[in-house]
Amino acid sequence: MSEGFASYPTVSFAELAEKIDAALPGLPTQEARLAQFMLLNIDKLALETGRTLAAKVGVSEVTVGRLLRRLGCDGMRGLKAMMREQYSLSAGARPMAGGEAPAMNDRLERVLGAEIDALHSIFQQAGSNAFRELTKRLAEAQGVYVTGFQSVRGIAEDCARRLAIARPNVRYLSAHDSMLAEWLLPSGEGGDRPEDTCLLLIDVVPYARESQDLARIARDQGRRCVVVTDEYCHWAKDVADAVLHAPSRSGLFLESTVGIVSALNLVVDGVAGLQDDGGRQRIDQWKLMARDVRLF
Repeated sequence: MSEGFASYPTVSFAELAEKIDAALPGLPTQEARLAQFMLLNIDKLALETGRTLAAKVGVSEVTVGRLLRRLGCDGMRGLKAMMREQYSLSAGARPMAGGEAPAMNDRLERVLGAEIDALHSIFQQAGSNAFRELTKRLAEAQGVYVTGFQSVRGIAEDCARRLAIARPNVRYLSAHDSMLAEWLLPSGEGGDRPEDTCLLLIDVVPYARESQDLARIARDQGRRCVVVTDEYCHWAKDVADAVLHAPSRSGLFLESTVGIVSALNLVVDGVAGLQDDGGRQRIDQWKLMARDVRLF
């Protein structure tokens, strides 16, 4: 599928790959399995922790630590520091004074680990039946409404704009502004039948009272409803056709939105992939129109 306006270079971890490849022939069996997995997934290692890496390969965390030390890394922390440095240099960024980035304190290391775990959870869910059902509903509906309240209203509006590039007839629904005028049932003047539409509801703790009311109204009218929410939400399964839960507790002052934003990015990508041409015609047309009005 086309990649929007992105024009940044792909990060290469050639030096790390060379180290692993050179060490591979002399490694014990368990470490060799791990090294081979790392070599094949080198561009995704930044999303892993020692625990998740060990679980995927079927080795112990001790084995992970032992191999990383052979490669000159002080555990996963050292590996990620190496990858951050390579990313910075490959993207053309200047090294900091003294040639080294400042070390993160223990709290930020814990937050980073939690954020990475959240991303890992979201990407795992992208292979689930719930994700397939959710994207299928959004791709096949004649019309899609997207809404979110309180602190995630901006995220919901952004998702609606992105989803409108992936498929036609997407609208942001603001129950406060329009009092659901968009959902007045058709009376012969055309418009989508309720049963041909789908509501994408985005909400996080403390959940907006309107979320459950809106989901109930949607279902009463025969509309489909899918929900992207956080790990605390207990009510979505009772009102939705499909639910994605994005971990949000990472140790920050407020719950993190990293997981929910990533989930929505994957949803847009999934819906685009279900279009006849993978969304290529729409994104090409969007680029042309954006350039015609000199937005960029």
